[in-house]
Amino acid sequence: MIRNRIKYSSLLLLFIFNGFVFGQFSPDKVDLLQQKLDSIIAPVIASGITISAKVVHGDYNKTLFEYQPDAKMIPASITKLITSACAFSKLGRGYDIPTIVYTDDNNIGDGVINGNVYLKGFGDPDIYTADIDYLANIIVKSNIKEITGNIVADESYFDTDYYGLAGYYKGDTGPSYWPYITALSFNKNEGKTNPALDAATTLSADLQAAGITVSGSVIAGQTPKGAKQLAQMTHSIFDVLSNMDKVSDNHSAITMFKLLGAKLVSAPGTLEKGQEVVNSFLDEIGVNRYSYEILEGSGLTRFNQVTADLYMKLLKYMYDDRFMFDYYFHALSVAGVDGTLRNRMKGTVAEGNIHAKTGTLNGVSSLCGYAVDMDNEILIFFIVMNGYRGSANKMHDIQDDFAIALAEFSRK
Repeated sequence: MIRNRIKYSSLLLLFIFNGFVFGQFSPDKVDLLQQKLDSIIAPVIASGITISAKVVHGDYNKTLFEYQPDAKMIPASITKLITSACAFSKLGRGYDIPTIVYTDDNNIGDGVINGNVYLKGFGDPDIYTADIDYLANIIVKSNIKEITGNIVADESYFDTDYYGLAGYYKGDTGPSYWPYITALSFNKNEGKTNPALDAATTLSADLQAAGITVSGSVIAGQTPKGAKQLAQMTHSIFDVLSNMDKVSDNHSAITMFKLLGAKLVSAPGTLEKGQEVVNSFLDEIGVNRYSYEILEGSGLTRFNQVTADLYMKLLKYMYDDRFMFDYYFHALSVAGVDGTLRNRMKGTVAEGNIHAKTGTLNGVSSLCGYAVDMDNEILIFFIVMNGYRGSANKMHDIQDDFAIALAEFSRK
């Protein structure tokens, strides 16, 4: 079995320790790495495919390799690295995304709700049937016997532009690929025409199955100001972002993008407000606004544009945040272990030592993240191909060889 070189509990301290104790880069080792990486990407360059790549040592911020680092590239799903970094940084590692049940009856001590019950979503993309069952059980335990009004589905925390950029740009990713986005998601919104109403219908059915009389109907609406909270459930931001990054969940990514806008600008959340938050975040970490365009948080659009230097600054910023890095690092797919990298680099030194995000669109393939090298130190890397034809498998093989070379590197 390939050992993971890092003991997670001491991850950051080990990297800092190594950074202070060992300060020298062997020129021969760096030259050898550059030659190896040059040879790996040479067939891509020779075939006329556009490629951009860069590698930076995490502790010393030393560039070990670069090829066209300023080229503007279509990123595909490595866009999610930006979304998750912004969410961790702006919302905090301890943030929990709530889903709340309210009522407009302020006196429920008699066991009767004389009014409506409101199920309000606040942008949790991972609400499932079991979560609605949990909310219903809390209400049942509060000894409610009757609800005279309606069960109201409230998705007002986001706008009603459910399909984002689908069909907006000519030549973009086809409309059928875009997920349905609402502030009140339900079972990933798969095959749903109105998931918010489906969630409220499930809540109503649960309450009635438990013996509570519900006299009204299931309808759409908004929770009034001053409504009384009946029940709440949450999912942690780590769980949501880890699922998003590891399996490359587009629904989660666009939902989180709108959540950032709603939470940090104003409700209802929109793509434009999410873009405002992300642009502000990238500006704070020193990224030139004219070097990129992030229109949505998943990477589905072909009109997102990024550079290698953007990702070097982004991943270095997260690496340097000693409170946040473990969360960000472990939210990524691990080579040969899980997520979209679970079947890649198995049986090599890279297995367990590449934490990264993949990206794929027609003619676009990307891999970006962190490599743990032979010195137990972090290398930050970016490799993106645009404009190839046919299957992405050959691009994956080249990216894997690139990452393996990084895992084999020692600067000493």
